[in-house]
Amino acid sequence: MSQKTVLRDALMRPLLLPYHPLYRFYKGGALVRAFRGLKAGPDDWWSEDWVGSCTLAGNKDPDGNPQGLSTVHVAGSGPVTLKSLVEMFPEEMLGSRFVERWGPTTAVLVKILSPAGPVPLHVHPSRAWAARHLGSPFGKLEGWVLLETPGDGTEPAYFATGFTQGVTREWFRRMVEERNGRALRDALHRTEVRPGEVYVAYPGVPHCMGPQILSIEVQEPTDHMVMAEWDGKDEAAATMGLGWDIALDLVDYTPTDRATAIARARQQPTILRRHGDSRETRLVNPDVLEFFDATRIDVVDEIGVEDGRFSIDIVTEGSGTIEGDFGVQPIRKGDAFACGASLGHRFRADRGLLTVVRCMGPVA
Repeated sequence: MSQKTVLRDALMRPLLLPYHPLYRFYKGGALVRAFRGLKAGPDDWWSEDWVGSCTLAGNKDPDGNPQGLSTVHVAGSGPVTLKSLVEMFPEEMLGSRFVERWGPTTAVLVKILSPAGPVPLHVHPSRAWAARHLGSPFGKLEGWVLLETPGDGTEPAYFATGFTQGVTREWFRRMVEERNGRALRDALHRTEVRPGEVYVAYPGVPHCMGPQILSIEVQEPTDHMVMAEWDGKDEAAATMGLGWDIALDLVDYTPTDRATAIARARQQPTILRRHGDSRETRLVNPDVLEFFDATRIDVVDEIGVEDGRFSIDIVTEGSGTIEGDFGVQPIRKGDAFACGASLGHRFRADRGLLTVVRCMGPVA
């Protein structure tokens, strides 16, 4: 049997996605490892789990190696990147309509994060800005499905977004150059956050988070960001190599009142469908769907999935099984797997509630 045949056959079952830590610009990861059922350990610089990624990170690991591409283990073949499977079998993995629109890409990046302290204030480009300055078809609209929000005992977990009144480009540039992180963070509207909430940061809108938040991050498939709250050592890394004059042009300096800023960021879930006592809920607002989609399946008994969409699925609560022509596969909290568009399957709960978050690319 050829390797290609082995890989094609593997698409007919859920592809388990192992823990995939990346070395990043902030400390964290302890809550992620606990969630994934791994050995407990302190927060460190391997703070992000790029659980479902066909995207290279903007930074390399400490040994200078590229990082970011998720792998799956295929029996009879060994480790293979998710990206290579998508490119080899685009229609089976993504569906023909999706491929017609986006080509052989999942068009989504999925991470599990848990910052130990506040995440530095940063901002992401729109698609138009990224195309003009970075040659990229994707910007970076991103969202977070919050799982745990303990805070660090000193300050609560929070999300901050959008400028208060009176912020100008000149003032912002001066605070960036002076590395006045406190002033930058105080210029944003802040709200305490709770498990179950979902927030989105739109392109151009400055934002920051923390501390001690465990979340699933769903975003456009890039690592584009301008790090306004930086250490003063590497301007190229902070500005994507563009310099501050160009990088700060992507920032939306429009002031907003607190209610408007928080209401725009916090998403309002809507129930998509029910099956008996089980249901699937969309977690993002309609204006996000051109960038990515995310739903939560709450399984009390059982519910099928046959919408023909590729998804990165993360079990956030309980245990049960995923079933199909491939048989029955046990799943539990902390598991993550990729399901190709051609894979019809069904979730079945054990005695308690089974909850699965599905992360998908744009609605085709």
